Amino acid sequence: MNFSKIPPLAIEGKPNEPRGIHCIIETPLGSGSKFAWNKEFEVFEFSRHLRAGFKWPCDFGFVPNTLAGDGDALDVALLADEPMFPGVLVRCRVIGAIGLTKNGQENDRILAVPARSKKALSRWDEIHDLDDLTARQIREIESFLADYNTFEGHTIQLTGWQNAARAFESVKRAITSSEL
Repeated sequence: MNFSKIPPLAIEGKPNEPRGIHCIIETPLGSGSKFAWNKEFEVFEFSRHLRAGFKWPCDFGFVPNTLAGDGDALDVALLADEPMFPGVLVRCRVIGAIGLTKNGQENDRILAVPARSKKALSRWDEIHDLDDLTARQIREIESFLADYNTFEGHTIQLTGWQNAARAFESVKRAITSSEL
């Protein structure tokens, strides 16, 4: 698979989706395993099992053609109704980000929801910013990311949540970084 032709932003011709991004799914919602893109072999590979009882509370992936502070593509936690498959391209709407440092290195996660399809309605259509989520949804994601990484021996510091506008600025910075 070659993701180089996929633009990071998904806003062309979509004036009602001003914070649209493309996301490639690595790990599906509900999975007890972690999968990751292997650049060398151009395939998704099994990375590891999560600890007993842990399941991904969201789909997890990345924005193609971006470069985040950890040297990888920008991570995305995608809230969805059903699990996606690894390798699926999803047009999303950025609704926020969680600031996170992992072993002293910036490793923020963009929070997104699926963008509306042409005619299909979705419960995510009304979600445009963090304030549109329940406090419980936010705490579940925050707790999972902190616990999952800490259990694996990483030092994690949560640095706070960013609203949709600030999160989208992070996406644009990651696009610029990948072009250097």
